[in-house]
Amino acid sequence: MKIYTIILQILGESGQLPDYWWISIVVVLLILVIFYFIYRDKLRKVYEQKDLLESQVKQRTIEIIKQKGQVERQKKMLEEEKEKTEKLLLNILPREMADELKNKGKAKARNYRQVTVMFTDFKGFTKHAENFEPEELVAELDSYFVKFDEIVNKYNVEKIKTIGDSYMAAGGVPIRNKSNPIDTTLAALEIQRYMQEIKKVKEEQGQSPWEIRIGLHTGNLIAGVVGIKRFAYDIWGDTVNIANTMESSGEIGKVNISETTYEAIDEFFETEYRGKIKAKHKGEIDMYFVHGIKPELSIEEDGIRPNDAFWHYVNLKLYSNINYRNAEKYIVKRLSGDLPKGLYYHGIHHTMDVCESVERIALWEGVQGEDLYLLKTAALFHDAGFIHSYESNEPIGANLAKEMLPNFGYTEEQIAQVIELIEATKIPQNPSNHLEEIMCDSDLDYLGRNDFYPIAETLRRELMEFGKLEDDPKKWIEMNIGFLGAHKYFTESSRKRRGPEKRKRIEELKQKLEEIETAS
Repeated sequence: MKIYTIILQILGESGQLPDYWWISIVVVLLILVIFYFIYRDKLRKVYEQKDLLESQVKQRTIEIIKQKGQVERQKKMLEEEKEKTEKLLLNILPREMADELKNKGKAKARNYRQVTVMFTDFKGFTKHAENFEPEELVAELDSYFVKFDEIVNKYNVEKIKTIGDSYMAAGGVPIRNKSNPIDTTLAALEIQRYMQEIKKVKEEQGQSPWEIRIGLHTGNLIAGVVGIKRFAYDIWGDTVNIANTMESSGEIGKVNISETTYEAIDEFFETEYRGKIKAKHKGEIDMYFVHGIKPELSIEEDGIRPNDAFWHYVNLKLYSNINYRNAEKYIVKRLSGDLPKGLYYHGIHHTMDVCESVERIALWEGVQGEDLYLLKTAALFHDAGFIHSYESNEPIGANLAKEMLPNFGYTEEQIAQVIELIEATKIPQNPSNHLEEIMCDSDLDYLGRNDFYPIAETLRRELMEFGKLEDDPKKWIEMNIGFLGAHKYFTESSRKRRGPEKRKRIEELKQKLEEIETAS
């Protein structure tokens, strides 16, 4: 608008260019040039400001990226330190205790009704120490304890601590479980096997082997965290002291257990009773050696590696409504007190032998679940009728089972099945199903075993005691030949495992009969 006004002023009212028009044009151009340079200068300043801002933003972005990188590195370092701290804490405390300590600042002590404590101790450690430099001694001891750690972790057993050359662990803490006696026994056996393997290697190298004793006891105790600077997870109670006693009273290369541990694991392991020992505040305690897993419950019957049947059986024991163990205690006590004298064959030893046989054959035959307990229960009661009568005792045992088994969690249907199994043992045997076949084979399992002769002798003495047999060796042998010849095993397992030995017995008895006839 201003330029237009200037042009009008130059033209004048007449609209014609004055004589000095070129001066006016120059002025106008000069004004335009000035405006152009002013505009360009402003535009330049705008671009410079833009470039400055972009440079500042870029520089600030670089600074932010650097700061972010530093923050991330610091965060990573903090996480690494936290992880190291947690790992260190977990090396000292069980995870549950460590989490409680982190979240609450303290960990509460707890009572446990069933925990299995294990102690190991090296034989002659002091003498070994004399033959090693300190560094070598610690390294050797550490190599064993590292392996022990690996083994107990495998079986969900918690390492508690080491005291010199003694290693202490416990199953059933800090997380409670019912299987801890079995878990800890498996761990103890594997530790002992590992030490035996190392012993062979050292002896081949001409070195003196390290050997250990292992002791286990199952009972109640208190567990918790002690200290405020150096935390320590520990356990207290008589159970710990008795486990220590089991270890010190054991033997090199063997696992020694108390009676309470034995009662919890006997169904699954080969054990050996070894007498009593005095324990502080507890009186005398029965002790047992554990030699390994029962063959029928181990892979390839090696007694080392538990098979599927082992774990099925464990789950049955832990979670079944049937309280077989209490039923067993009841009938054993009843038979021990009420069976008449003179039962050299049908005594409580025969009942327990049939219980072991029925369990073994059932596992060979692939029986699982509560059917296994029904078979074992029938074995417990099948000769209980001898309490009242030597003749036709099966119905009496069946009635006793019907009367007592409801107290131990058995249903009416299960009791009826037990009664059928008991009655199936009547001679002559005529089983009508698979379980009855197993029951019949178990009752006469000894006919095809190596201990046939001593057991048969107890039957001879018993029959003579009750007036059922004359003292005539020839007739007794003839009776055995006839009975063994007429008898048959019903299950495939018994036919395969017992049949050949039974046939040997028949031939041996025939040879004895010929000798008697020749001599007469």
